[in-house]
Amino acid sequence: MGIIDRACRNHAILYSAAIILRLVIFTFPSVADTFLQRVEFSTPVTSYKRLTEGVYLYDSNVPPYDGGLFHQAPLLLSIFSFLTSIPNYYTIPLLYSLIDIVTAHTLYRIKQTKPPPTPLSTPSSDNDSNVNNVKEENNLTLEPHVVAALYLFNPFTVLSCISRSSIIFSNLSIVMAILCSQRGRQSMSMVWIAFATYLGLYPAMLVVPLVLMQPSSKSMGMVTTFIISVIGLLGISRWLVGSWDFIKATYGVILFLSDLTPNTGMFWYFFIEIFDQFRSFFMVVFQFHAFIFVAPLCIKLRHQPLFTITALCGIMSVFKSYPAVGDTALFLGLLPLHDELFKYFRYGFLVTNIYLYSSVLAPIFWHLWLYAGSGNANFFYAITLVYNLGSVLLLIDMIFSVLRRDYDIENPNAIGKHVVQK
Repeated sequence: MGIIDRACRNHAILYSAAIILRLVIFTFPSVADTFLQRVEFSTPVTSYKRLTEGVYLYDSNVPPYDGGLFHQAPLLLSIFSFLTSIPNYYTIPLLYSLIDIVTAHTLYRIKQTKPPPTPLSTPSSDNDSNVNNVKEENNLTLEPHVVAALYLFNPFTVLSCISRSSIIFSNLSIVMAILCSQRGRQSMSMVWIAFATYLGLYPAMLVVPLVLMQPSSKSMGMVTTFIISVIGLLGISRWLVGSWDFIKATYGVILFLSDLTPNTGMFWYFFIEIFDQFRSFFMVVFQFHAFIFVAPLCIKLRHQPLFTITALCGIMSVFKSYPAVGDTALFLGLLPLHDELFKYFRYGFLVTNIYLYSSVLAPIFWHLWLYAGSGNANFFYAITLVYNLGSVLLLIDMIFSVLRRDYDIENPNAIGKHVVQK
């Protein structure tokens, strides 16, 4: 009982501190409104400002998708139509803060539920350094509440909450899908990932690794549940707004990039500069590139579907058409679930500095471009490339680490040694 009481007390302190931090920042409207308008946190498909404008049109019985400004799912319209009618400033901030708490607690449960990794075997040689490496790695584990804390107090997570980006609904759906799949609740897992797909399209790539978490006999039923759930959500949306126009305005914009508002991704600047006759070809190439990694990762790492999901979330944060810092927050939140790989990371210091460097310079270059008039779009685009370079390096490091650890498990005498592939 003492252990349980201590765990509950730790949870209460952790989650209370996280909520208080967010609500304190929300008490400064100028700060909150600044982040609400930052392109690093709000994209055309996740912007809270655009969402409120869509809600206003919806409440005024004006088709919200006619003006080409609103690009979010109809279910968000109905939810926020109700929430914004509540005459209390803290309703929305409290909702977003609580969603962050639920997401963090879900990560806590995922860490608890995750099977322990295969331990490294002690090398047969008498090399003390190799034996120490094994002991060090087997003792290096993060407690579940540390995983939750790393997500809650990550600046990317906090600022995404303050910006009121709707990406947090997608992030919550993804982690809930993972937890349900871990616990053998296949149908609920598919419903949650269907909702994430409904909100942002790209989470559909996570269906395959979620299916790999279950016995192969369940695969067809899970895929069927996913398809039915997506169709059901689309049908409810058609009933809410009275037409199918939302499909072109939401998924059409994501696929064909009709809104070239700057963001942290690599699409917008390229498609501003490209000639129209080449646009269709490169659009197919860019979108295909976002999904092409699913097959090789799921084949090579089919016995580690949770790691595959983490890697695919990192790929989404780089290669989707409208990425935001909230996508990276989820990627970094899932990373501590794989603490057995930390010993193998090679670029941790470099990646950390790249994130810090780009986070500081991005708003400066944005100001130089749009306000000071002493820069151009290349300034901001260049720093977003540096930011994405950090995520790509982290992805490379992760995949190297998991492959090297698998090799060390099969070859204990190679632990701590440089391996040359011939």
